[in-house]
Amino acid sequence: MIVVMKPKDTFSERAVRFAPPESHYSMVVAPDGRFLADGEGGLTLTEEISDDLMWRLDGGRLRHALASVALDAKDLAGEGAGIEVDGVRGPFAIVHGPERLPSEYLDHLREHGWVCLAAVLAPRIVDALQRIAGTDGYTVRSQDRKRRQLCQGSALAKTAVEPISVWLSRSYMQTDDIRMAHSPGVGVLTPDDGKRTVQGWHSDYPYHWGINAHGKVPTPSGQTVMGVQRIVCVSEFTKFHGATAFKLGSHALDHGPPEEWGLAKDAYHPDYRAANGLPYNGPDADIIEAPAGSMILFDTRTWHRAGVNRSESGRAAILMDMTPAYIVPYADTSEDYRAFTESDGYDDLNDREKAEFTRLMVHRFLGPAGPRSVIGTHEALTEQLPRP
Repeated sequence: MIVVMKPKDTFSERAVRFAPPESHYSMVVAPDGRFLADGEGGLTLTEEISDDLMWRLDGGRLRHALASVALDAKDLAGEGAGIEVDGVRGPFAIVHGPERLPSEYLDHLREHGWVCLAAVLAPRIVDALQRIAGTDGYTVRSQDRKRRQLCQGSALAKTAVEPISVWLSRSYMQTDDIRMAHSPGVGVLTPDDGKRTVQGWHSDYPYHWGINAHGKVPTPSGQTVMGVQRIVCVSEFTKFHGATAFKLGSHALDHGPPEEWGLAKDAYHPDYRAANGLPYNGPDADIIEAPAGSMILFDTRTWHRAGVNRSESGRAAILMDMTPAYIVPYADTSEDYRAFTESDGYDDLNDREKAEFTRLMVHRFLGPAGPRSVIGTHEALTEQLPRP
């Protein structure tokens, strides 16, 4: 395929590369989904994320990341597990954890407005997401378009409730009461043909700076953070494969990208690319390259755009915009949530994951009946009213 490039199409963004981690922490999960922690009072089960949950699996021994505590893995995860914690006797599950301590990720996010959790998802979850996408090892398999992606197993829901990224989102926005602004779904960036419409620079929901959208945040929000975006690298993210481009640190400017960079509202016009070339792709922009299974979190004020996939294979990713509960959701999540609870994948979630998924997906309002009324869309009225 011959692609005609414009003079400004240099693809000279700075690449910030995260290599596959050489090791990961492990997390120990009780049957109800709570995590095994070693705190000041000794071993306990908790839903609170902290460094106290991190363990290193060394042969058959689990060694705590911070304390001088070591446990026999067989006593935790084997048949007839012998360790009892807070009245709960196993078997406990030893699961794939992050590369770094949660506190280290939070420090980076607060200082820079973004952070990358390299390969934080377990390989089996990544494989299931690639199967849904029909990419990577499943390119000969067509996508199942008859069922909602969310209902094709439990992988999307488990990704949505990945505990470290959810905790980071809450901590950065300084509120425990957060929601998913839309349902999680896998999208595929197909190979570029040199002509198609591409995404321009913008800031994500609810700011929507650079986008023709109703209800965008009209002024700087300062210390009030109204959104954290989570990009899940279902495929490996590289510049050549179409990884997302950023202007890292631009969240601190508290305003949208400049018009000369090629805004989303302009670049979506069918004739934009032929006349102007690609939106800005020079050395003042950044691309985060990361292995499949990574999560990139960033303040949604950050200027960014979709990459240009110059490879010959699709690049899959999930966008999971997180907002405080007081922000009206970007899209209705109620039907997807209800459908998932009636699917087989719902039973694969433990009690903590089910409660967390409900909390993130169900939007409620405080009315005469108390905080129990679920917000949804009115389909008939939506169809009746003209498009704005």
